Parts: sequence; C-alpha cells; structure tokens
Amino acid sequence: MRYMLSAYSALLCCALLSTPFRAQAQTLPSVSSQIQPCEHPRFPEVATWLSRRPYDVLRYDLILDWRAALSDSSQALRKYRGVQTITLRCDTAQLWAIELDADSSLVVDSISIHRWHATSTERPTSQRTGDRLWLQLATPLHRGDTAAVTIAYRNNSASAMRRELYGGYNRYWHDDSGNELPSPIAYTMSQPNSARRWMPCNDRPYDKALATITILAPPGFTTLSNGTPDSVTLDWDDSQIRAYRYTSAEPISTYLMVAIASRYATLERSYRSRDSVRTIPLRLYLWQTDSISYADNAAWMLAVTEEMMRAYEQHYRPYPFGSYGQALLYPYFMGAMEHQTMTTHHRNALIQRWETVIAHELAHHWLGDLVTCATWNDLWLNEGGATYSERLWLEYAYGDSVARRYFAARRDRDYLRADGARSQPPVYNTSGINLFNTGTTYVKAGWIFHMMRTMLGDSTFFGLLRSYFDRFAYQSLETEDLVRFCQERVPSPPVPWRTFFDQWVYAIGHPILHADLLALEQTARGYHIRVRIAQLQDSSAFLPVYVVPLQLRLREYWSGGAYDTTLLVSSREQFATLEVPFLPRTLELDPDDAILCQKDSSALVLSVEAETSPEDIRVLPHPCMRGQPLTVWLPPTWNAATIRLWRSDGRLAFQTTTSSELCSIESGSLAPGLYMLDVAVHGRRGRQRVIILP
Repeated sequence: MRYMLSAYSALLCCALLSTPFRAQAQTLPSVSSQIQPCEHPRFPEVATWLSRRPYDVLRYDLILDWRAALSDSSQALRKYRGVQTITLRCDTAQLWAIELDADSSLVVDSISIHRWHATSTERPTSQRTGDRLWLQLATPLHRGDTAAVTIAYRNNSASAMRRELYGGYNRYWHDDSGNELPSPIAYTMSQPNSARRWMPCNDRPYDKALATITILAPPGFTTLSNGTPDSVTLDWDDSQIRAYRYTSAEPISTYLMVAIASRYATLERSYRSRDSVRTIPLRLYLWQTDSISYADNAAWMLAVTEEMMRAYEQHYRPYPFGSYGQALLYPYFMGAMEHQTMTTHHRNALIQRWETVIAHELAHHWLGDLVTCATWNDLWLNEGGATYSERLWLEYAYGDSVARRYFAARRDRDYLRADGARSQPPVYNTSGINLFNTGTTYVKAGWIFHMMRTMLGDSTFFGLLRSYFDRFAYQSLETEDLVRFCQERVPSPPVPWRTFFDQWVYAIGHPILHADLLALEQTARGYHIRVRIAQLQDSSAFLPVYVVPLQLRLREYWSGGAYDTTLLVSSREQFATLEVPFLPRTLELDPDDAILCQKDSSALVLSVEAETSPEDIRVLPHPCMRGQPLTVWLPPTWNAATIRLWRSDGRLAFQTTTSSELCSIESGSLAPGLYMLDVAVHGRRGRQRVIILP
C-alpha cells in the first residue's frame, strides 16, 4: 500500500470527543429466513488477470554502493553502482530468454549466468525494450532448472525529478525550500512498479522471493532495509568494506523492498508477542535533532505502535515477522508506505502524531505483506484491509462510537463526496490513474471488510480472517481466490458470496434505502407494523437491486428502548410485517452503519398516541383532505400552548404558540401522509396522530 494522508486521517480529535451512551438493544430472531432472495444480476465469471513469467524468482541478493552519492552534494554524484543476483527456477518446458524489469536509467555493465550443477559461467546477450531487459540464452533452461543471474549496473539518472510520489531512487541534501537537511538522505520507493527504477527484478507483486540487501554508505550513516541486519565484510573495489546486510527470512514482493541511508538516531522498545515465544523489537529511526525536539512524540509513537501490535494480534494472529521498524523520511510524499518490516513515514507522522496512518501501515504487515495482492487489480485486498484496521484500532482504543464516527466521516467525504459516488470507479480492476483512489481502493474496500464482519458476526468473521492468514501466509492471491476460500469456509452466509462480491467488488455504487409505514395495528401481544422498504438508487448508474441484511431498530414510544430485527432485502420494493412487543415510536434503518448505503430519510415516526389525560385534544376534520383548514381544539386551561406538527420522517412541518382554545393549520402545503401533533404547555404534553389525505 501507499498511504496518502487526508485531513481526516490525521484526525484523532474524534477520539478525544466524549463517547455518547448507547442503550443496549434487544436482539430478536431474524426474519430473513422468511424472505427468498430475488434473482440477482450476475456478472460474467471473472477471468484471472494474473500474467506469470515462465520462471519463479527464489531470491534476490543486492548490493548498493551509495558512498559517493551521500558524500558529495553535487547533482552528478547522485549516481550509484549496484550488483543484483537473481536466483530463479524455470517453470516452463524450455526457456530461451529471461525477461526482467529494468528502467532505462539503469545502465548494465555486465551480465553473467551460473546454472546450478554447471561448472562454467555464461555471458548472455542482452536487449533493452523500454523498461524491459531481455537475456538471450545460448542453451535453454528446462523445467525445474535453477540459475543465478548476476547483473552489475549503474544508476545513471542525473535528474532528481520526483516521479509518481517519489517512486524509484531519491537522494537529498536540501528540502524543497533549499534549506540544508539535518543529514543527507537516500531512499527508495517501489509501489506500484518502481522497484525496476533502482534494481533489475521481476517487478510483479505475485512473485515473492527471499532477499538480502546490503547498502554501502559513508561512516556515521545508518543503513536500513527489510528484515534482520548482520555485519558483513565485502570485497569491493579491491578493498575490504564493512556493511550491514539485511536478510528477509520471509518471502517478499519487489514493491515492498526498500533501501534507506541517513544519519539516524535509533529509539527502541520491545513487544512480547501473544505467541509467548518471541519478543518483537520495535524501532524508530529519526534524525538526532528530531529525537530531541520531539522526544515526547517519539516516545508516544513507539508506545502507540506497541499497543496497536497488541490490538492486531488480538484480532488477527501473532505478528508475522521478526522485527518492526519505522523510518522518518523528508522530503517525502505526504503519507507512508508499508515496506515489509520497515515502514517509511513522512516526517510529519512524528511531528503531528498521525495515529491512524501509523495504525494503517502496521496493519499492512498482515493485510498486504503476509498475504499480498497478486495483481494490482486486487490491491483493494491490501488497502481495504488496512483501512478497516484503522477502524479496529479506534474501536479498541477509544470505543465503538468513535470508530463509527470516523468510518462514517471517511465514507461521506472520500467515497460519497458531492456526487453520491456517481463518479467512483469499481473496487476491482480500477484503471492505472485511479489505482490509489481513496474513495474506492481504500474507503469502499474498507467497508467491504466491515460488511463481511457485520453479516457474519465477530466470531465467524475474525475466525475466517485468521484461517485466511494461515492458508495464504507469505503468498500472493487474487480476489477470486478469496471468493473461493470464503465459499469453502463459510458456505451459507446470509448473502451468497458470489452475490456479495459481484455487487460490492466488481460493480460500482451502493443502495439508497427508504422506508414507509403502511399500517400499525395493536394486538394482544403487542403491535403489528407493516412497512415498505424501497431501494431508490438510480439503476442507470448503480445496480437496481442490492441484496443486504438490513437491520431495523424500533424504539419504544415511552422509554426509547430498542427492539432490533433483521430483514434480508433482496428486491427493489419489499414489504414486511414486524411484530413488536411494545408501542413503537420510530423505525431506524441500518442504525449501526453496518451497510455502505445512503438512507433517504431519518428515523421514521411510526405512531402517535395521546397521553392519558382527562382533558382531550381534538383535531377536526380528521382525516383531513389536503387544502382544508385543520383545526386543533385545546382544553380551556391549556393557554400559551406550543403546537408542533411533525412529519413521519421526523422533520418539523409546522410550529406555533397560541393563547386561544382554537388553532388553525393550513394543510395545503402539507404532503399527504401521517403526521404527529405535539402540544406542550406548563410541563404537560398531548400527542395525537394526524392523517392528511390527498
């Protein structure tokens, strides 16, 4: 993932707000079993977008010489040398040419290939086509053959122009304003297709491999990369050079690989994993000046990372790697990137305490690094999972109310936007320019995880996730792999998995829900409520019908107590009769924000009953034909009464204060329907149902 900070992501003002009390709702049996799903429009079977090269990279062994680039501030000396050794296995019957990714700025000096069990090294001929490097073999590799390709190259880019959010290789001595940095800094950025800009590789997310990265830097510089560092001595330029070699013990995709060097201070604390076996070192790398100026923030950043690790291990599984580092970069794009075991942040993550960004990047080590998208069409698996993990963190740290407000705000601002999401692309197969679309790749995808959770319940959902991590650990997968896995593990969800993924992942849009009261009847056991649920979304833009388990909450007239039930909505217009043990006042659609939807009205007012009183309030005529004057008769002692007329959707239609026994209301401007007349005076209140006929 690459996290682009938005104003709301740095928000934790919501976490500082008081959490309102939420009444415990009654849980009643679902009525969904009584509803048969309608025929849902099926999407064509989704073909795989995965294009595999006819080999599998087993490991990368990379050496980068950044000594000159970090010793001289002149533009020409941002160049560096590298040696990349790619060990691969042939996966086809005969392989005559090896295709690799290598940007045109990488000048190849030499190439050699050593086949395992061979006694000699061959020098293949090479050809460049755009950002592709072709190695022509004298004799083919056969299925199962293993070979090591060693490429000595130079990064010959003299320009420091930033491309695609700092993609590729970066080296700076000054900030954007020309001010000298506390230390020179060099780093790489690879997502989505920029690893090829700083090393030859198979730059496709499906092909995970083991890796070592060694960075040569001037004395006093800290070098950082993925995995565990070991001090080594290299024979380089006819001399012995001491350096740190970073080893990724777990397979890694090229877009998650990183190399960093600067003069850093290192802060550290440790976390005892829930597996009771490992202690995970948590490290923060920052400039010495920042470690002094922002000492409190640095301590906070390490402490909150430890608590986030605890929260995610509780929901997911033990942290899947041996260490976790966070390096602060500047200049850098306004966000962060979850390089495996070594997240990079904009320096402002420390200065401004970007809490949700820190949570997002850590979560990627389960959703993105442990299990990785196989193609960029499947990026929503990474980004939706990490975005939803932001909500899980807020829920863990500050409570459900804060988490709900945060997620609802992200929905309204980033997904719905001003046009109700009409311009949003689908979550899957988003075009290249929209790959990192905040509204869909992040926010809508995060809601997909949330809808899976609310549909299945916590126990089944988190159990499914843990099984998912176990099944696909250290692998890459496509969306359809997840569909098949869900069908296997939870074969009978309330909404069939094929329907669920078709409508939320492969199609654009969301439902717009509306409710109407048709009848309310008192019975010996309570009340029968007849309601109509309609989907109002424009079928020319979105699907005409979404199949969703819709929670309905009825609130008792007197106490406000809640009665919850669930209706499986599966048609454009649906009718349901609800049996409620008390007199209900309002009906709320999806009260806990379990569905990515818009609700066409606020809580629907269901009934109005007059308070027990010897003094009656009369309304004449009743029912009232629209256009007739509606007269309200008040008891003689109810002088200076306030009269309000409420619409069934809870909006105020009329209000006045009268000292007379009679009050006339003009009904011509009132829409036909059910209203509530509310009369209040001196602490007393009278209520009565009013019906306006067409």
